[in-house]
Amino acid sequence: MAIVHPNAEIREGFENYVVQTRDGQTITGFITDKDEHVVVLRPIGGQPVVLKQGDIKSMEGAGRSLIPSGLLGGLNEAALVDLFAYLRSAQPLP
Repeated sequence: MAIVHPNAEIREGFENYVVQTRDGQTITGFITDKDEHVVVLRPIGGQPVVLKQGDIKSMEGAGRSLIPSGLLGGLNEAALVDLFAYLRSAQPLP
């Protein structure tokens, strides 16, 4: 379901957040830690970013999956069958 309709349901822990800081930065990533003093974001492919709570202007869930919509649109039926067979296989293919 996550591949066919990526925005239908986003599991807890995989929500993407957009943070606006008071100095004008926009940072997007997953919240890996949060307390009353700091928020730690992990941007896609980047190092964790530690933000003080007082430096955050706004923080909102993006509401969208990181998997692009329409990802399967260009595949024919045989290619879809092959893709899902590969995803379900327990062993890597040679």
